[in-house]
Amino acid sequence: MKPEWWPGEEHEVFTKWAFDNGVQTDAVTPARLQGRGLGMVATRNIKKGDAVLRVPTTIMVTVNDVPASFTEKLPEDIAVQALFAGYLTHGDPEQLSKYDLWRKSWPSRQDFEDSMPILWPPALGGPQWPGSEDVGSDQPSLLPPSISGHWPSLKPGPKTRKYTTDYQNILAEQAQRLRKAWTDVTSAYPETKWEDFSYHWLIVNTRSFYWVGEGQEVPEDPNDAMGLVPFADYFNHADVARDVKFDKDEYVFRATKDYEEGEEVFMNYGSHPNDTLLAEYGFILDVNEADSIYLDDIVFQDIHTPGQQEELWLNQYYGNYQVTPHGPCYRTETAACLSYMKEEDWRNHVLEGQSQGLDESRSEATIKRWILTYAAEAEAGISAINKAIEVNPTVQEHLPKAELLLKRWKQIKDLCEHAAETVSI
Repeated sequence: MKPEWWPGEEHEVFTKWAFDNGVQTDAVTPARLQGRGLGMVATRNIKKGDAVLRVPTTIMVTVNDVPASFTEKLPEDIAVQALFAGYLTHGDPEQLSKYDLWRKSWPSRQDFEDSMPILWPPALGGPQWPGSEDVGSDQPSLLPPSISGHWPSLKPGPKTRKYTTDYQNILAEQAQRLRKAWTDVTSAYPETKWEDFSYHWLIVNTRSFYWVGEGQEVPEDPNDAMGLVPFADYFNHADVARDVKFDKDEYVFRATKDYEEGEEVFMNYGSHPNDTLLAEYGFILDVNEADSIYLDDIVFQDIHTPGQQEELWLNQYYGNYQVTPHGPCYRTETAACLSYMKEEDWRNHVLEGQSQGLDESRSEATIKRWILTYAAEAEAGISAINKAIEVNPTVQEHLPKAELLLKRWKQIKDLCEHAAETVSI
């Protein structure tokens, strides 16, 4: 009789293949976790710093493993993720056959359709893709604004500058990368099937690890510093520091804390808000110390004159106004002062620490109002989803997705209400 945690025959067969091909561990094994899919559990007590897994580079997929004859057919500026996805879709079957058992252990496309907003129907806020129903441009997004770039009712304040956003407009940027990847690969392989290519693109997106080959320069785009590491991709996420090292011979994973035998062992995807985890990996954490929201669209409703926005830009306080469960960031506090101070007074305050015109009670009231505006939007988002569940057949058909969005909006509302209580300058 198989134990309750047994991952399944395909995973057992793949694990044997991994060990036969040089993977080494006496500390972890793949396991099926009740209600949570697959992960790694400790097979013995583990101490912080122990090497729990070693994977030889000979079974990894890196840019050096993609044949030049394949790469040469594609645009020179193709992203590494697109290159990998194209190779997994159109590579020589004989060359790819070494990964057959590994590929059988991967999640299915249906798994991605269930969990990844980028493949969700437009009725829930997903992008328009080949074969998806055209619902019109006025379709409201039920996704949170950090993912979708849209609000349930708020009209964003004007922005006079373009700037790099942190963890905002995630889905639009993700969809842009996928569209370019699709265009690049179909330029060489016009027969490419959307379902196959987008599946492989998401496999790479969710299962890659940081990798730069020996003697290679770190790419300008950090998204291009990636490789696929068989067996290591069983690790699930937790909000803990990671400890991985690699060289030309192996990729080594070390424990970041003590674990007891039978306990799940985590790897970290990085300290990301739940909106990023949902959009990029298809899940949210019940407890996430890195969770946050961004007030940019709300802040710029108050700080909207060209002169005010120029002051923010010149002093490097333009945008990315973050609020965590512990309260607002310093950028948000600094922007709040500009909402009522004279520009010259604000500039002297920022550059020289002067307090002329500074009123901490007004700053606190402003920040609380901004945060509670976001909380009201969360309430509107919750209402919109509940209404859609009642009247929209497509949303009813995808009820688990809608319920996940409800959970996320409620997290956001709770975060806002708690953060508003902590405001103190």
